Amino acid sequence: MCAAVALAASAAAGGQEPAANGRIEFAVRVTPVSGQPEPARGLTIFLLSRSFREISREAEEKIPRPDLDAYIDTLAAGKELKDWMKKQHSVTITGADFRKRLTDDDLIRVPEFLEAYVKGNLLELTLGFPPPKSTPEERAEMSKNHGGYPKAYVVQIRKYLTAHPESRAPMDTILEEQDATKPWTIQESRWHERAHTLALQLAQSDYLASKTVTNLDGLGAFQAAPGKYWLSSLDGEALGGEQHLRWDVAVEVRAGSVARVDLTNLNAEKKP
Repeated sequence: MCAAVALAASAAAGGQEPAANGRIEFAVRVTPVSGQPEPARGLTIFLLSRSFREISREAEEKIPRPDLDAYIDTLAAGKELKDWMKKQHSVTITGADFRKRLTDDDLIRVPEFLEAYVKGNLLELTLGFPPPKSTPEERAEMSKNHGGYPKAYVVQIRKYLTAHPESRAPMDTILEEQDATKPWTIQESRWHERAHTLALQLAQSDYLASKTVTNLDGLGAFQAAPGKYWLSSLDGEALGGEQHLRWDVAVEVRAGSVARVDLTNLNAEKKP
């Protein structure tokens, strides 16, 4: 078994003797989907004074998260579309989930949606779809209400939309160039990366009690002052076939006692 790293017990006020340490003994086993449990060899396990999940939340609070509304304000979109995005808390304007959230009123009210609906169906040569009565040049001279389409034509569109809800699908072809999902996802991913990096730093500085590496049998041990701790693999993963497991498991240390913990598939962290 790997040599355990002893923790210094805090001396009580008034020169009292430090409290007796306790001991943590743990075994790390990974069970492949089809196979027997295998020891996780050479895996670094950290003894933390706080759950890594809580440390991660602390890090996320310290790193400013991207502001979705502020991001939406930078987009080349009309006021109605920006208002819709803010209300939906989403910049995704393509795909089946988007179309489920899009009401008939929204489609008619937001010029970009109405234009995409009409153009998409005209390009698809959708059977029975009413053609516009005006040319693009004529629409440019009209009011910008309803995307420049005459009100009588918009009434026809609404009737067709109600009777043929599947006719929303061709909108994707027109809206995909305006969909801002990818750049927003990149901003959020960068924020998550910065927060995760800070969480790893905090775990290995402010909240680190000790660390050790499992031996050839997947075993390890710690000496620790009485208290509550967490056995965490942080970013390290135990591999077993297709399994990639991490842990963040609470353990209570009592003076003069041995706490035994099995780290297995059952108490591994669930992947998000």
